Amino acid sequence: MANLEIKSDADIDQWIANHERAGKTRSTLYQELIVDRNRRHGKGLDLATSIAAMTRSAREKRYISYGDLAAANGLTWSKARLRMNGKHGHMDDLLAYCHSHEMPLLTAIVVGRDHLDSGEMDDETINGFVAGSRRLGVSVSEPVAFLKQCQSECFEWAARQADAPDVADTVEE
Repeated sequence: MANLEIKSDADIDQWIANHERAGKTRSTLYQELIVDRNRRHGKGLDLATSIAAMTRSAREKRYISYGDLAAANGLTWSKARLRMNGKHGHMDDLLAYCHSHEMPLLTAIVVGRDHLDSGEMDDETINGFVAGSRRLGVSVSEPVAFLKQCQSECFEWAARQADAPDVADTVEE
């Protein structure tokens, strides 16, 4: 395990970017870097808590809203909103964590409150999801079909996890 405490935020971000460019997003160091970035910048948004909430929703074959994800972390949407999205936001860290641990991309089931029945994402949201996936080396040719495939994978994976210990217990901090 690398001593990340002595590294600056810029160092951590650069290491993450280097791993992504080199296609080394499944390495142990990359996994540690993602957890460390979230620890530094999550400000109440915790990887383990969010993964547990997304996994519970997927087990129930339902989508989860951003507000519900914030609430699972003990935050109001107004406090969590700016920390949630964008490159290096909480959703980005969750996407990277899931990919690096060969889990389904659980962020695919996080949608706006207006889309909880359909699982659809607005253009900005699906574009962010696809851009993050591509940065991790995932090939995406048709964004909507990719999203639907990822959502199906989440629900199928979660059904197989029903008897397994809580996935959030695997998040190392």
